[in-house]
Order: sequence, then structure tokens, then C-alpha cells
Amino acid sequence: MRNLTINLSVFFFLIFTAKVMAQETCKVLIPEISASYEGPCKKGKAEGSGKAIGKDRYTGFFKDGLPSGKGIYSWENGDTYDGDWLKGKMDGQGIKIVKRAGKTDSVVNGFWKKDTYVGKYERPFFIHNQSSQISRIEVRKSTEEDLNSISVDLVNSSGSLPAFGASSLGQKTILTDVTILSGTFVKKVNSNDGTKVASLKLLEVEFPFKARYKLGIHELTVEIMEAGDWVIEAFLNN
Repeated sequence: MRNLTINLSVFFFLIFTAKVMAQETCKVLIPEISASYEGPCKKGKAEGSGKAIGKDRYTGFFKDGLPSGKGIYSWENGDTYDGDWLKGKMDGQGIKIVKRAGKTDSVVNGFWKKDTYVGKYERPFFIHNQSSQISRIEVRKSTEEDLNSISVDLVNSSGSLPAFGASSLGQKTILTDVTILSGTFVKKVNSNDGTKVASLKLLEVEFPFKARYKLGIHELTVEIMEAGDWVIEAFLNN
């Protein structure tokens, strides 16, 4: 009986020692959550679903010792992020809640890339199609003060305003035909700079906004997901 008690004591001691050693050798590579770890390991690093605690804490999936996959990270100051991770950084879709003293918490919901907030949508715009004579289309946010507007510029590198085409030489292209596919706008303004650019501006746009623009014989369809002041530049081949 005494021998059985000793053997059981040795057995449980070995189990406890193995568990402690496993915890000591299974590394989490972010110092703020590296004090303790519970979960599976691979080659001495946290791997799979686990929990890591330090001054901050993380519960979720790991790969090569870093948060990767779905997980919840809680900072010491009370901020939290619940969403996608890649190589230890917020990357993908997620919700971050930022604590603000004496104010309502700030909730940031959308897409992230290497810890940087990208926006509500993973891609803020889509170019659906364009005429063959349009060599490229550039879409960017403007710094102008107009709220929720879209400027569409038809740019010609030849030094003159774009024309309708060979059958209509001398007649300048104006951007007047807009077919709304989703969203709305209140006002439309046409202008040009007298040289290389014919321009159309839509004001008081409701986003997401998708439209087909008729530029003389040229067409393009662009969808913009996020509110803001946007510029669409269509460059002609001629």
C-alpha cells in the first residue's frame, strides 16, 4: 500500500512537472501577453486555440507564437479588439472598442491592415468596367472641403480637351450622362480647365454610390462605398 502511495505521488509529480515545463517552453512572442500561456504548442511556440496573459490578455488562435486568426485582445487600459489577426497584428475584419474617460466608448468597426484601420469596407471603391479607349482609371479621396462629393475628370494627354471621337472632330466631350445604379446625388456641375480636362462634379452624394458615366463615346462604371470627397480620373489613349 505504501509503495502504491509513493508510486502515485511520483506519477502526479511527473505530470505536474511536465505541465510546468510545457508552459515554460511554449513561447508567446508578444511581451505584453507572454507571462503565462494555456494551449497547444508547436516547436516551442503557441499554436492553435489558446489564452495568453501578461499586462494585456489575448484569447484566440495562435500561429508561430503570435496571434493569427480569430481572437480577442484586451489592453491594460480597457481597450479591446475582437476580430482577425495576422502575425500578431490586427489584420482583417474586426471591432475595436476604445475607452474614453468620462465619455461614451469609441467603437471602430471595419477592416484593418497591420494594426492600421482601413475603413468600414475592405475596399472603398470598385471599378466595374471601362471603354477600351480609356487607358486607366484612378480613384482617390480629395482634400477639398465639399462633403460627400464625386468629381469625374476625363483627362487627355494630347494637350486639348477630349473629343467625342473621329466622327465628331472638334466637338468637345462634356460629362453629362450619369446613370445611377445605387445611391443618390442632389446636384451636378460640369466644368473644364480649358486645356486637358473635362470635369463633372456630383454634390450631396449618398453613399454607397454606383454609377455609369457616359463621356462622349466613352463609358466607365465605378462604385464608391465610403462617404467622402472623391476624385475619379479617366485617362484616354489618344
